[in-house]
Amino acid sequence: MNDRVIQAPLKDRMIVYIGVAIVLLFSWLYILGMGWHMNTIPFINNTTMSMDMPSDSMDMKDNGMDMNKQEMEGMTMNQESGMITKILTWMPPMGNMWALTDFFLLFMMWAVMMIAMMTPSILPMLMLYTTLNARKKAHGQESASTMILLAGYLSSWVLFSLFITFPQYFLHTNGFLNMMMEPIHAYLAAFVLVLAGIYQFTPYKDACLNVCQSPLSFLTNNWQDGNFGAFIIGYKHGFYCVGCCWALMLTLFALGVMNILWVIVLTIFVLFEKVSYNYPLTYRRVVGAFLIIWGLVLVA
Repeated sequence: MNDRVIQAPLKDRMIVYIGVAIVLLFSWLYILGMGWHMNTIPFINNTTMSMDMPSDSMDMKDNGMDMNKQEMEGMTMNQESGMITKILTWMPPMGNMWALTDFFLLFMMWAVMMIAMMTPSILPMLMLYTTLNARKKAHGQESASTMILLAGYLSSWVLFSLFITFPQYFLHTNGFLNMMMEPIHAYLAAFVLVLAGIYQFTPYKDACLNVCQSPLSFLTNNWQDGNFGAFIIGYKHGFYCVGCCWALMLTLFALGVMNILWVIVLTIFVLFEKVSYNYPLTYRRVVGAFLIIWGLVLVA
């Protein structure tokens, strides 16, 4: 890797940009859709929010079993719409009556949220990998798809989402979170914020952040050829990224898991943290101090 790095062709760069844009579009549409139904989008009041469950199946009783072709087509459309509505309007069940579908929808909510929040911060790594791949092509060597590296990276956050599903289940069933996924007691919010703030000062945070901020060094030390190698590179990089940002993600428990404003703020926090090359220590400590003070104020 001592040769001069050439710039990736415009076609290759556009494939990455379009791929990332599609991932962000669908993930943010899902998040905003849930936020709309839960009325947690900032500065927007959804007056049509309803806790009612879809009742398409009850409408069949009006006309008995006499259905024509148009009615059957309408029923199919209602079922599809009902499925989308069920996903977007899912809320934690009351009490301990959790079904397998509740676990899956909670896990899916976290997975899509992590994809939406963390994809922007991996873009510099993706573009560098695309550039290195272009050089390998120019030398007649094997190359791999950058989107496979992105898939490996996001798989680390999907795995994190699986792990975070269980503590949220515990918090719901033990009365620490309400149905809107917000903390009931200020002490929980304070604990999470202080924990996230303290982690900002630890050497583990520093080590993981250094890896996230040094994509060229990471690729040089962890390069593997082929599509499977690209997936492993992405997964390893995502592992360090989880180690860097897991505590910040926990702050969602402090302000509401579906608090859209805080989701947006966290996305910006993480992005700036990864690109704060000039003053990484200052930025990390300022954010950490802010979170600690915020947590202490909540219980003061």
